[in-house]
Amino acid sequence: MGIGEKLRKRRESLMLSRKQLAEKIHVTPSAIANYENGISYPKPDILISLIQILEVDANYLYQDYLTHSKSRTFYGQELTPDEVESVLKYRDLTEDSKRLVQMIIAEEYERNRCEEWVEFPCVQPGVRKLRCGFLLSNSEQTIRLKKKHVLENMEFCFQIQVNSYEPVYKKHDILALKRKPAGHNEIGFLCLNGIYYIRTLCCNEEGKKLRALNVVEPDIMIQDTDDFTCLGTVLGQVYGTYEMNNPAI
Repeated sequence: MGIGEKLRKRRESLMLSRKQLAEKIHVTPSAIANYENGISYPKPDILISLIQILEVDANYLYQDYLTHSKSRTFYGQELTPDEVESVLKYRDLTEDSKRLVQMIIAEEYERNRCEEWVEFPCVQPGVRKLRCGFLLSNSEQTIRLKKKHVLENMEFCFQIQVNSYEPVYKKHDILALKRKPAGHNEIGFLCLNGIYYIRTLCCNEEGKKLRALNVVEPDIMIQDTDDFTCLGTVLGQVYGTYEMNNPAI
């Protein structure tokens, strides 16, 4: 039985859908389907998350997994002699010893992961308003990102929750922002008369206007009497693995 079939059987025994499992380890349901169907293999950090979420013995997944051919596909290289020896020794351990080894590996993995990750505030939209506007959520969120995925000068993030920003951004995209006023033709996190927007700020002889990121919503002209504030400028989109946290929980 291959790793994909083992993942599927264990997921089903826990009565988890592919979507539910995907949400727990921050991948897409199609990624879970690819793992289970043998189309692709989970990366090391995803594999460890699967072991923890599915509460399985690592040997349960590894015994038909770490062949040299699959190792080359998975890691781009074969296992070293030390790695092969460690796996073979692990298989001969008692169940109690295996649990101890897994506990040590998990603790060391989390310790190293914490050193590689950084945390930022993450704004979440609340009640939706007309013209892609919104109020802010009362829930305080933070996001943990790997340092290699952090954009230069970013200070906080915003998570897209709807499809109204396509084709520029899609639902669930994470935007990196800096707390500075947006300039002409820059995308900003903007507040107009108490309503918040993610739009492009345009400044010309006619005045200022907020241009939508889609072709459906009309521009919003800013009047001299309006209460207008720019809370930040979008630096770009954050890619890679992330963890969303609610400090209140």
